[in-house]
Amino acid sequence: MAKRRNHIAKAALILVVALVIAGICRTFCVESYKVAPAQMENTLLAGDRVCVDKLCYGIRLPQTFSLLPFIDTLPCTAIPAYYPTAPLPYKRIKTAAAQRGDIVVYNYPTGENIPISKKPTAISRCIGIPGDTIVYEAGKLCINGQNMAQSPYVTDAYQVADSVLPTLRNALQKAIGKEPEIDTLGSVNILYINRYDYDKIKELLPDSVAVHPITLPQDNYRIELPPYGKPASVTPDNAALYADIINRYEKQKVSLRGNKLYRGGREVKEYNFSQPYYWVVGDNRTTTIDSRYFGALPHSHLIGRCRRVIYSIAPHKEGGNFWRGNRFMLTVTP
Repeated sequence: MAKRRNHIAKAALILVVALVIAGICRTFCVESYKVAPAQMENTLLAGDRVCVDKLCYGIRLPQTFSLLPFIDTLPCTAIPAYYPTAPLPYKRIKTAAAQRGDIVVYNYPTGENIPISKKPTAISRCIGIPGDTIVYEAGKLCINGQNMAQSPYVTDAYQVADSVLPTLRNALQKAIGKEPEIDTLGSVNILYINRYDYDKIKELLPDSVAVHPITLPQDNYRIELPPYGKPASVTPDNAALYADIINRYEKQKVSLRGNKLYRGGREVKEYNFSQPYYWVVGDNRTTTIDSRYFGALPHSHLIGRCRRVIYSIAPHKEGGNFWRGNRFMLTVTP
C-alpha cells in the first residue's frame, strides 16, 4: 500500500512539473495558434495550426498570474482564471523590433482594461515599421516613396455585372474549383478574389465579360508611423494619428485642434514615443479587421512571429479529406 502511494505521489509530482514546464514554454517561448477563416488566405488557410515564436520580439512579462493553466475562465463560469484582473504594468525583456513583411500574431487592441495577453488574438502581415510613410491607393502599396510588390495571395475587390455572374461562376469552378465570394455593395456585385486566382480566370473569360477592379474606402489611406528612439515631429499629416496613439497607448492626454496637438494648453511640436508602432494588414484585405480599422499596432501587443505551419485541418472536406498533408511542417515565409 505504501509503495502504491509512493508511486502515485511521484506520478503527481511529474505531472505538476510537466504542467509547469509547459506553462513556462507557452508563456515565454513558443505557442501554437489556430488560424481563423478570412485572415491570411491564401498565405495561411483556415484550420492551419501555426507555431508562434514568442522570443523574437522580446520576452513579454505577464501582467497577471494564472490560477489554472491554459484557460482564461474557471470551468462553466465567467470568473477569470487569473489574478489580478486589473493588469500589472507592461514590461518586456530585450525588446526587438518587428520587420516589414513579418507575419505577426498579436493581441487585438481593444479598449478593455484587462491584461494585454487576455485580449483576442489575431494574425496579420506587418507592412509598416516605425518611421515609415505608407500610401495605399488603387490597389498599389507605396512605402517611403517606393512602390512595393505585394503577395499574389492578397485579396482584392472586383466589380461584376449581374449578366456575367453565371459565366464568372463557371470560370471560377474550372480554374480554382470553388464558389466565388461575392457581396453586394448597394446595387453593385463585388467579387473578392486574390490576384493569383484572378490571373487564372482571366484566361477562361471571353472578352465580353468585364471584371473591373475597384477600390474600397478602407483601402485608400496615407499613414506616417512615428519613429522610435528619437523625437517625432508633429505635422498636419500625422497629427491625427499621433493624437490617437498618445491618448490610447502612451498614458498621456492630448487634444487635436485642427492639425495641431495640445497638452495642458501648450502646443506639442515633438514627442518621444515610448515603444515602436506598426501597421499590420491581413492578406485577405476585404474582410480582415486590422490596422485599417484599429490604427497603429503598439509593440506591447505583439505576441510573436509565425514561423511554420505545424499541421492543417480543413473546416470542410477538401477532396474527401479534412487533413491537408501538404501543409505539414510547412515553413511560413514573408
